Amino acid sequence: MPNPLVQALIAHFDSVFEGPNGDYPAVLEALSGISVTQALWKPLPKQNSIWQIVEHLIASKEWQIDMLKQGQAASPVWTDHSGDEIEWQAALGQLRDAHHRLKLALAQVSEDELLTIPVAEWNRTLLELILSSGPAHEAHHAGQIDYLKGLQAK
Repeated sequence: MPNPLVQALIAHFDSVFEGPNGDYPAVLEALSGISVTQALWKPLPKQNSIWQIVEHLIASKEWQIDMLKQGQAASPVWTDHSGDEIEWQAALGQLRDAHHRLKLALAQVSEDELLTIPVAEWNRTLLELILSSGPAHEAHHAGQIDYLKGLQAK
């Protein structure tokens, strides 16, 4: 069983990702019922679609996993998508899988490692890096998804 600090981190990640958290939609709540057409829609050509936000969240979780396991992470590789239902559902599955693997990676880190391991590139400890790139970042994007979903409901 992970230590209390890690348990609290995992619970916070779960609250923001799966809900419930009361004040704003969790990521999965915001994504609920979104069709491929909605996922691909952009309010303006240079803005991101819901699908692109999902890909960004996957890349962010992969980055956090790599930072926890290796202390460094590669830049994500962005790919184009065909825009069919199977590919959209696969992207949602990848997001859920990345969340699960992030929780497993967090569970393997000790409290001491979180509090003392410096990540020189970011001038932060591992805990500070995970907190700044984790739940608050996901909550921000859940709000974006919910907003884009609402714009399409007019």
